[in-house]
Amino acid sequence: MKRLYLMGLLALLGSVAMAQKPTLHTVNFESHRGESFNVYFDGNLMNRMPQGRVLVSDVTERTHEVVVVLKRPAQKAAVMQLLPGEPSVMINVVYDDRTDELSLYTPTHNRAESRPTAPLPQPKMPPVVMGPPAGKHPAPVPEMKPRVSQADVEAMIVRMKERTFDSDRLALGKVIVASSNLTARQIALLAETIDYSSSQVEFLKYAYTYCVDKANYYTTVDVLTFSSDKKKVLDYIATQK
Repeated sequence: MKRLYLMGLLALLGSVAMAQKPTLHTVNFESHRGESFNVYFDGNLMNRMPQGRVLVSDVTERTHEVVVVLKRPAQKAAVMQLLPGEPSVMINVVYDDRTDELSLYTPTHNRAESRPTAPLPQPKMPPVVMGPPAGKHPAPVPEMKPRVSQADVEAMIVRMKERTFDSDRLALGKVIVASSNLTARQIALLAETIDYSSSQVEFLKYAYTYCVDKANYYTTVDVLTFSSDKKKVLDYIATQK
């Protein structure tokens, strides 16, 4: 009788252990025409070298934030949430050179639009503008661009400093500026987290397109040490006007 009790207890403990063991599965990323890209899972880089196919194994059964950064033929980023219940999922990375857009497709998501990664601020909806009276032409409505608070910028800086390698900080910085409406001052603060001057120059050139106050962008070169690097950024700005 005692032996049967012990056997039953061991079987019960074994079933509890199996129930507590996390379910693991695999996620396969593959580009549409062989374009090379990097994959970030919850902020962690999964492949050091850009590739056209990336396999991420031992993925736990929970919600994950996925960022795909296209390296060639263009620098683009797309973000999606991978939800539980999608084991061994295939994610197609599709770059449309006609619209210059990067999209992600899964069996349960026809398309995952690019969106900010947490803790980046979510875009705010502009106020509803009522139509003009009949017979009158509407006045032009200025574009509404949500600004990023200092607390949000500090959170971005922390996330960049958490990256061990300079190349990872550069890649994450590009994702951040492409997903946010940052001022020249805020972009300069992010550039200060990058160690190598060549990477800083690359980041500042890339971020110019997304800056909300381009008239002040010349001030970002103050974070650079060498005058030759400052000239590279200023010369680049001059060609974009």
